[in-house]
Amino acid sequence: MEEIVKKKYGRVVIVGRPNTGKSTLLNAIMQQKVAITSPLPQTTRKNMMTVFENEKGQILFTDTPGVLGKISDLMGKRVNQEVPKTLNQAEVIVCLVDISRPKSEEENKVIGLVRKVKAKKILVYNKLDKAVGTKDHFADYNYLEDEFDKSISISAIKEKNVKGLINMIFELLPEKNGKDVLANIENVKQESGPIITMHAKEYVEEIIREKAYLFLREEVPYTIFVEVTKILDKKKLILIEGVIYTNADRYKKMIIGEGGKKIREIGFNARKELELMSGRKIFLDLTVKTDTHWMERIEKLG
Repeated sequence: MEEIVKKKYGRVVIVGRPNTGKSTLLNAIMQQKVAITSPLPQTTRKNMMTVFENEKGQILFTDTPGVLGKISDLMGKRVNQEVPKTLNQAEVIVCLVDISRPKSEEENKVIGLVRKVKAKKILVYNKLDKAVGTKDHFADYNYLEDEFDKSISISAIKEKNVKGLINMIFELLPEKNGKDVLANIENVKQESGPIITMHAKEYVEEIIREKAYLFLREEVPYTIFVEVTKILDKKKLILIEGVIYTNADRYKKMIIGEGGKKIREIGFNARKELELMSGRKIFLDLTVKTDTHWMERIEKLG
């Protein structure tokens, strides 16, 4: 008789205010890049799922956008609507706090959302590497531990205690019979590398947007939207055409840069990363357009 092996399976949602290191943590867990990161808030604009697997079982992770306190535009409103969508589906919630920054109203908003959910909960103190001296705000957060099943201190960027967090998650997940947690999860597709819920087009758009965030002045990234219009496999190389939309001509000039220097810099770095991830030669053609209504168009798309 074939022995039925019980393993741990379940959905885990990572939540927190902007820039707590949620995407960096997910990349550290997966040991490869699955989520874009930058020093700016709102880098992650929508929920993204990826599957972690080891000998203990499988975890479907959802990386959520940072919960914003004050919302002044349609994009901010849309970002804040992403988190509640997934919390009720979670079996474990990982609530990330940045102990190198004082507690804020945004944290209160996150905790308020987490309190409404009956799932198991882990309080994760992130950025141990930065929380030194006057930047150590651990005391602002540790009173919350009574509301959580477990707590742990980590540094996602240094990958300190990340394995301990993974083990902690598995402790809280239920045992189930079955071969694959993905059997009941829709829209999770096997691309090259990790199992993620983004099609190639969306993922390329995210990589381009990340590079724009890294190479543009601080006020510009919040005005941009990236759309890939063509991906064509020409055997010797993959041709990708994309448009960076912004809402004002002055930002368009900044994105292009003097003599086209800035857009070439964005394109070069996006191309190199895409080549590294795909193992293929990439030709990336980027243009910049002004569209004052791109936020409204995204809102209609839901």
